[in-house]
Amino acid sequence: MKFSYKESGCDPVKDRECLCVGNPGTAATALAEIGVDQSLLPTSGSPCIKGDFDKDGEPDYAFPGKGFSCNQSVPVRVIFTRGGQVREVGALPREVSCLQLYPPRRKPGPYGVPATKRQGLVDWGEGNATWVYLFDGKKWHATSYPSEEG
Repeated sequence: MKFSYKESGCDPVKDRECLCVGNPGTAATALAEIGVDQSLLPTSGSPCIKGDFDKDGEPDYAFPGKGFSCNQSVPVRVIFTRGGQVREVGALPREVSCLQLYPPRRKPGPYGVPATKRQGLVDWGEGNATWVYLFDGKKWHATSYPSEEG
């Protein structure tokens, strides 16, 4: 199991869509369930976000499902790794649209999004709400914040 960004300079905090290329190993079935095209992964790639969501020092990969765009919500599967192998595959608790990496931050951010020592995922502003997803080592927690002044 190995992935890398197709474009080495892709920044999942700023860029709307980074593509990962590689081999999903034993996570292939979980990715196929949400419509990730296995034939494109080795060369063309598929949208994904690389992070360390469980804070174990090993890379993890969040893959949105087929049809990923800011115009529709899709399911997400997260591959947790250890030693270059799939350790576990989990799902975010809700579907997302404009998914990006949520970096650690010392102070709350825009709209009151939380300070955190962990990397997470964020769905900015969908339906007038921003959703932040943080993994506590056992499960994902999704928290909504207003994305417009009101």
